[in-house]
Amino acid sequence: MDPAKCAVLLKAVELGSITAAADALGYTPSGASRLIASLEADAGFPLLVRSKSGVAVTAEGAVLLPRLAELAAASR
Repeated sequence: MDPAKCAVLLKAVELGSITAAADALGYTPSGASRLIASLEADAGFPLLVRSKSGVAVTAEGAVLLPRLAELAAASR
């Protein structure tokens, strides 16, 4: 899994919004959304629940969060 994708997902979970994560990390909202969708495709299941009020991590995504955080940290 790509550490940049992990970082975008983690920031979206932290901030509760893909748009806010994109702003914080220097991506367009569309670009950040595509990175997260690609990470979900890699995982084989949804990692986020999207709604008009923001995003929340799925139960399956919550299990992966520690590992994704390790991958993102290792790339820094």
